[in-house]
Amino acid sequence: MRLRELQQQQNEWSRRNFGKQPAYRSLLGAVEELGELCHAHLKGEQGIRGSQEKHLLDAEDAVADTVIFLASYCNSMGFDLESIVERTWNTVKTRDWRTDTVTAGTGIIAVQDEYKQEDATK
Repeated sequence: MRLRELQQQQNEWSRRNFGKQPAYRSLLGAVEELGELCHAHLKGEQGIRGSQEKHLLDAEDAVADTVIFLASYCNSMGFDLESIVERTWNTVKTRDWRTDTVTAGTGIIAVQDEYKQEDATK
């Protein structure tokens, strides 16, 4: 399934089930799901409160739910999720963090092949 198709289907489902919702509700849902992802990851690393398989399944569910909530947020904001992910990925994939690193304490941050001096005390 393409992101655009997911976004369209999510919009139809959400409108049918909840009517028009403010964007912040989807944003809060996405953040909640990220918390669930962190919880699953942490408990998996600690080896407590369930099996590794359970934690992996919980993590997968949280990732998917996060994407669905972000599709809903994009619907509320009038964003095309697929286009913005593609556009941003096309920028990110050109970065080379092995040669354009952020050196702790210098305040020099790599910005698309250009360096921007920032106040390291902020």
